[in-house]
Amino acid sequence: MSPAHHRFWAELHGAVLDLLPTLPYAPAETATPSGVAVWAEGLAASARPDGVLAFSEAACEIPVGCRTALVGPNGSGKSTLLRILAGLIPPRAGAVKVLGASPALGRRRVAYLAQRPDLTPDFPITLRRLVQTGKYAHHGWFEECGHGDEEVDQALRLLELSDLADRAVHSLSGGQLQRALLARATVQRAELLLLDEPYAALDLASRGIVERFLTDRTRPFTVVMATHDPADARRSDQVLELREGSLRLIHACAGHDHRHA
Repeated sequence: MSPAHHRFWAELHGAVLDLLPTLPYAPAETATPSGVAVWAEGLAASARPDGVLAFSEAACEIPVGCRTALVGPNGSGKSTLLRILAGLIPPRAGAVKVLGASPALGRRRVAYLAQRPDLTPDFPITLRRLVQTGKYAHHGWFEECGHGDEEVDQALRLLELSDLADRAVHSLSGGQLQRALLARATVQRAELLLLDEPYAALDLASRGIVERFLTDRTRPFTVVMATHDPADARRSDQVLELREGSLRLIHACAGHDHRHA
């Protein structure tokens, strides 16, 4: 390679490395002017692209700040609906908006917690590091985020995880991992939490911590939570039921500005 070619490739390589940290991990998003966190109409979906429809002609509207319980029997499509809202699978028909835009992966303002988080066994990451990855949505690719900042520490305290911060993720109990993922969503500053059976793997202590976090009205996020527990539904502002292929409103969110009946 001639000296001129060598200089060209060296300069190009340097320019790419300078650019990468400035490329946003997630696109910037504007506020939701309508005050509606989730809107759907004529929605039809299946768990697999070629599968039987779990539901059809589904319609709903969830106000910003509303805690909504999504109830229904096993196989009714609760997880499928959450995955659509999270941008993980497309609907078969209908229209849906999440915080004013179409569902999509990698959105800063949306956090999705699966019922059984799929973490590789023995993956070398600590609880603190897992929580800290919530900041990636607000940085460029390969940009240093700072592992010990106050925002991470505050989230650990909020979910009562400070004493577990240096534990390996694979050694956590189900309840501890669920709390860690909620702490990650806090660091992400997610405005919409999509939760699939969040209490299923929790012991009594973890359940109390998570309940206090999700029902704290000083935190103006919106929650859509799939659950089988009638008590969870009673504590929610709004209840939607999926049954026999239909989505119906059981109890409507009555208030605004995060004050609900």
